[in-house]
Amino acid sequence: MRQQHILLVGGRGHELPKAAALNLRHSMIQIPERANEAHAAAAARYAVLDYRNLDEVLPLARDWHAADPFDAVLSFTEYGLEPASRIAIDLGVPGGNLTAVLATRDKTRTRALLDRHGLSPVRHRLCTAVSDAAAFLDELDGQPLVLKPPSGGLSEGVYVVGSARQLAERWPWTAAVAGREPVLAEEFLTGPEYSVESVSRHGRHEVVMVTEKMTTGSPGFVELGHQAPARLDAGDRDAIEKLVLQFLDLIGQRTGPVHSELRRTPNGPRLIEAQTRVGGDQIWEMCQLVSGADQITETLSALLGLPDPPRVPKARAAAIRFFSHENVRIRHVDGVPDAERAPGVIRAVCTLRPGRQLGPLVSSDSRQGYVLCAGDSTDDAVARAEAARDLVRVDAVPLTGTAAR
Repeated sequence: MRQQHILLVGGRGHELPKAAALNLRHSMIQIPERANEAHAAAAARYAVLDYRNLDEVLPLARDWHAADPFDAVLSFTEYGLEPASRIAIDLGVPGGNLTAVLATRDKTRTRALLDRHGLSPVRHRLCTAVSDAAAFLDELDGQPLVLKPPSGGLSEGVYVVGSARQLAERWPWTAAVAGREPVLAEEFLTGPEYSVESVSRHGRHEVVMVTEKMTTGSPGFVELGHQAPARLDAGDRDAIEKLVLQFLDLIGQRTGPVHSELRRTPNGPRLIEAQTRVGGDQIWEMCQLVSGADQITETLSALLGLPDPPRVPKARAAAIRFFSHENVRIRHVDGVPDAERAPGVIRAVCTLRPGRQLGPLVSSDSRQGYVLCAGDSTDDAVARAEAARDLVRVDAVPLTGTAAR
């Protein structure tokens, strides 16, 4: 029997053992900053290029497909979603999910779609100049707004603004990340924040986990930790699931995971944004640990006509805490082995090194590793993750003259 062959567009590598476990061959197109010799060695074909450039990537994919046909094209990483869908459509193989990708990659499209259907109302304005945002801030009558790059990720360029002075300070940061795009301004939503992990098979959707989020708060909201399952009563969970399932229908989601972020406001759940990929920050791994749902393997199986994998939860709860030092120079780091051996720890990763200078915490990429823990309950997993994180002792001195966020 012929061994099935998939094309992966981008990714950090956690897709590869899952593909191998299904006895799949894979080829891979990777951006230069994530090129990896081990990944290249495992691939039938491997190319390093900017896969967002369709004029470059489509001819390559066509040539590879002609020589060694693909059975599906996939991406589980943010900037690979659109090229993977376009390649799949061009080659006529499973993996095309373009309607949902385009509806979510650009946050202005997401807001417009929700508005048309009266779902999850959030006041917003597309701003081409700081004066547009200033006028919108005035309309909010003292309520803060959030500045966002429409196609951004990793919380980069996202800032809360509560005054004209803050707007003048923070507009250039967001505009720089947005580049040629206008900046999206939205009313600031209050209430606890969650992410919702779902998986769809040929247009049928299932919520598999709701996760609580911890962030730095205003102004940048960089994520500091997550815990699951979320501590919600039945009514709140049902309202969140109902909103997400309606949203998945609206965007035309076909097959694959969606990572949705929302707040539980006094007026009910409100969607912040969503992406047609697994959750980052090891949320995909937490989801598999707690629910048994392996979103990547289930997506591969659905696209390739393979049996659904069994769901075998391995923990009742999980929590992750990130190392998030900023504006310091590291002098000494101790205790990482202690953290690795602490109760419930699945993995401890620490990139802090003596002599390293850390600027402001401007995005998820600014963090310096994490501790991932399992627990008997969400409270227990949180306590274990924070205890293990605190075993890593960091001696650091402040940097002078560091620009504030």
